Amino acid sequence: MNYFLRKHFDSLYIGFLWGLLVLLFFSSFFFFYQVYESRMDRNSFEEKNRWNTLLNTYSSYLKDAETGVRGYLLAGDPEFLEPYKNSLLHISTIEAVLRAECEPMYRIELEAIIRANQLKLEYVHSFVKNFPQKRPQKKDFIESKRRMDVFRMAVNKLLDQKLEKENIEREENRKYTIRLVAISGGLFFVLSLFILWMIFLLKRNAKVLVEKELIEDRLFEIDDLYQNSPVGFHSLDADGFFVKVNRTEQEWLGYSEEELIGKIKLSDLLTEESKKIFQNNFPVFKSTGRIDNLRFEVIRKDGSSVFLNVSATAIYSKNREMVRSRSVLLDISQMVLYERELIDSRIRAEDANRAKSEFLSSMSHELRTPLNAVIGLSMWLMEDNPKPEQVEYLKNLRFSSETLLTLINDILDFNKIEERMIIIEEIDFSLKDFISSVSSSFAIKAKEQLLSFRAEIDENLPEYICFDPTRMLQVLNNLLSNAVKFTREGGIILRVLLVSKNDSQVVIRFEVEDTGIGIAPDKRKYVFEKFTQANQDTTRKFGGSGLGLAISKGLVELMHGNLELESELGKGSRFSFSFPCKIGKLNSSASIHQLKEKSSDLSGKRILIADDIEINRSIVVRFLKRWGIETEEAADGEEVLLKLANGKIDLILMDLHMPNLDGYMATKRIRENPDWKNLPIIALTASAQLETKDKIHAEGMNDFISKPFYPNDLYKKLAYWIST
Repeated sequence: MNYFLRKHFDSLYIGFLWGLLVLLFFSSFFFFYQVYESRMDRNSFEEKNRWNTLLNTYSSYLKDAETGVRGYLLAGDPEFLEPYKNSLLHISTIEAVLRAECEPMYRIELEAIIRANQLKLEYVHSFVKNFPQKRPQKKDFIESKRRMDVFRMAVNKLLDQKLEKENIEREENRKYTIRLVAISGGLFFVLSLFILWMIFLLKRNAKVLVEKELIEDRLFEIDDLYQNSPVGFHSLDADGFFVKVNRTEQEWLGYSEEELIGKIKLSDLLTEESKKIFQNNFPVFKSTGRIDNLRFEVIRKDGSSVFLNVSATAIYSKNREMVRSRSVLLDISQMVLYERELIDSRIRAEDANRAKSEFLSSMSHELRTPLNAVIGLSMWLMEDNPKPEQVEYLKNLRFSSETLLTLINDILDFNKIEERMIIIEEIDFSLKDFISSVSSSFAIKAKEQLLSFRAEIDENLPEYICFDPTRMLQVLNNLLSNAVKFTREGGIILRVLLVSKNDSQVVIRFEVEDTGIGIAPDKRKYVFEKFTQANQDTTRKFGGSGLGLAISKGLVELMHGNLELESELGKGSRFSFSFPCKIGKLNSSASIHQLKEKSSDLSGKRILIADDIEINRSIVVRFLKRWGIETEEAADGEEVLLKLANGKIDLILMDLHMPNLDGYMATKRIRENPDWKNLPIIALTASAQLETKDKIHAEGMNDFISKPFYPNDLYKKLAYWIST
């Protein structure tokens, strides 16, 4: 249809051009003919006017001749005859010209005029010839006048006829000219309209051509984009056969357009698993008309597979029947490969993390277990009235074992911080009591090093806060211990400042300032790194693992704060950190526990110690007997159950790692018995892992105490749970 319209327009356009050419030819012909006719008419009129003028001149010569003769007759002077003679000379010449140029229709009148002129001249000539012998009389003059009147009448008659005819011809010529002008003007007007129409058609045709070129360019761009897009496009009919597919998808599938269109269904190219996805989602697609981000594994022509992400929309007929679908596809094969590698990496990382946790748990248990014996025996011996020379050895033994325990705890804490396994608890406690306890403890340590210690506490601080006192103490212990360790003279200042406060929350700032060795500016960025100190000389002189500040920084960040350092080499350092916390209240339960701990008498209570290592049991038994507690011992979980069945037990101290039946399974069996449901069980664990503590509570144990333990901590736990 478009071709027919374009062909019809081209024929009309060519016919219009021929018509315009013919019209232009006729217009030009009429125009030039009008110019030619006008010129000819003008020449004709000029000739006629010249003939009329010549006739008037002919009449004037006759009058001059009469006037000259009359003067001669009156004066008798021959000079008056000069006009007469001159007229005679010209009249004959004019007569020849008038006869030669006279129109045929006026020849008779002209001859009459010439005869009248000749009669007049003959009569006048007779006057000249006979004068002075014979003078003209009155009658002669009357006759002369009559002859002159006849001549004039003939001339006027001819001129009047001629002028009348010329006026008629002029009017006809004028009308004819007007008609020619009108026709020419009309032709030129029509020609102008045609030219304007032609200009309009040319402009419109040019616009159409430009638009056509633009449309063709856009269609080319769209087709190029469709064919060479980095995504696949295809259209399917209602039965799932390909009806259109772009070049990109053809390359993905390995098929040509001829092999796909009308011959292959999309479902025929899917793997079995992808076919199930297709079959499950196709009814939904037909009803909703849209589906997004379905993942299919498609079999290529060469047998390999490619993973495609498909999003499709449906095209419906007027009867709401799906007649076609359009789909956009993304090649996600590389992404699927990355996902599988990521899953494998995550599994490996989880296995590695699990192995690390198991290793740390195992190492914690293996290291803490002998340390428990070493520290317990050292405390036992210190209280057994050792000899004076033995006291120093026992102190060194205890110091070394506690140093090793601190290193183990630091390593475990740092690992937990890296794994984000430490939770900042919210416990209501007295901030002022907390600061007083820390200050008094480190005042003693500073005094031992001949250092001054001063605590500056903001009076506007709240009495109670809701935060984690254990982690606060751990950070302050690290900072104050470093201050004491690296200060040779001078003093240490602990500042506790209120930064901001509202109805429910405060921001508190701790500062620890010393007059110690200080840190060089280029070394400050290294002091917070693990296993790093300012220089190796510091490690040799003062010792330490280099984990304290790294742990402190990690803990402060978990508190939503930031540990900052200001230092000058040789003059001292100031560590500070701020953290937000809630305003707390009086912890009545803690007070009750303290009262119970102070007033509890554990004499006569019966406690079962379950541990597969005899030395650990003997250390615990030694402390329990000092407090008047009766004891029973078990080497594994089976023996625990047997002891419970044979006698009344007030509390169990349960080791977790025992042969035959470990502490977890033994606890589970105990809780299954209604008679032992409320029996307090405290885990004795050498593992410091958070998941271990979570599992302890999950299996039904009431509390735990880490090995090695301090007697006072054990006593508080026992007093609380037995009294409860």
